[in-house]
Amino acid sequence: MPVGDRWSAALLTGLFVAVAVILFLLIYVGLPQHQHFDAMILIGVVALVLALGSYLAESLSRQAAAQRSLAWGFFGMGFAVLFLTIGLGPTYHLESTFNMLLGLLLTFIALIVAVAGIAWRGRALRRTANRELPRQAWRNEPVASAFSYAAANSPSVPEAAPPPNPPTPPAPGK
Repeated sequence: MPVGDRWSAALLTGLFVAVAVILFLLIYVGLPQHQHFDAMILIGVVALVLALGSYLAESLSRQAAAQRSLAWGFFGMGFAVLFLTIGLGPTYHLESTFNMLLGLLLTFIALIVAVAGIAWRGRALRRTANRELPRQAWRNEPVASAFSYAAANSPSVPEAAPPPNPPTPPAPGK
């Protein structure tokens, strides 16, 4: 691994988080005082979009720990903001109980879909890792030479040729 790769991931992660914080502040401050409820809903949705973007960015890196951390962080933040904002809406007389329950139901459905996608992706990664085990074991074996004595007497080569088939007697009457 080149020397510069260690700090560049941290730097890019920090810059991405800084841009996300500024974006969230712009959303919250940009909407008027009476629309902060809508701003919080929008911040939760934007956090989920950023989680998806971070997840997709994992494919661009060999060591995707930074992108994976961002994806999990934005995933947790997005759903936490959405659940808390929607759940506390009736407390502040911003929405009705029916709208709160409908919003929570839709958010739970989105969470179920996201968790199912995470489980599906995790299963695919485990399957790929299990396929790589025999390949890695094969790569670690020493290369057999056709000129070595061990290669000529390997278990796949029979020690002696099979006996010849006995001659069949001619049919009687011929």
